[in-house]
Amino acid sequence: MPNELKNLVVKEMVSRYRNVNNYLIVGYQGINPLQFNELRKDLRKKKIKLQVVKNSLAVIAFRELGNSGISDLIKGPSAIVISDEDPVVVAKETIEWLKKIPLLSLRGGFVEGTKLSANDINSLAKLPSLPVLHTQIVNNVNAPIVGVLNAFNAVFRNLANVFQGIKDKKEKNSV
Repeated sequence: MPNELKNLVVKEMVSRYRNVNNYLIVGYQGINPLQFNELRKDLRKKKIKLQVVKNSLAVIAFRELGNSGISDLIKGPSAIVISDEDPVVVAKETIEWLKKIPLLSLRGGFVEGTKLSANDINSLAKLPSLPVLHTQIVNNVNAPIVGVLNAFNAVFRNLANVFQGIKDKKEKNSV
C-alpha cells in the first residue's frame, strides 16, 4: 500500500476512533464469511460496529490517539468492536457471539480509557446494563422514603381507627 494511501487510512481511523471511549478487540481467524457477515449485521442492528483493521495501521492510529497499549492486543486477523452505547451491552453482545462462533476470540479492550483483559470483559458482561443500574439506584433511594410514608400512613390509619372506635362507642352509649 503506497504511503499516501496508508496516511489517509490512518487519518481516517484516527478521526473514527477519536471520540470512542469503549472498544473491544476480537480475533476472527478461521471464521467463514457468512458467519462474519451475520455477526456484523446483528451487531449493526444493536448500534454496535465491527470493523476489520489492518494491524500495523491500527497500531499507528491508536498511538496517535495516545493509546499505545492496544498494540499487544492487535495480533493476527483483528477487528474492533465499537459503540457509543453502554459498554456492558457491547460486552454482552460480544460474549454472546463468542458462544455462537467458537473461532471468534476476545483479546481484550478499553473501557473509558482503562485497558481490560478478556477475563475483565467477561466480568463486565455479567453486570446489569446502565438502564437497569439506574432503576436499581432509584429504587434503593426511594425505598427509605416509601418506608417512612408507609409508617406515617399506618399511624394515621391506626389513629383514624381509634377515632372511629370512640365515635362508635359514644353513639352506642347515647342510644
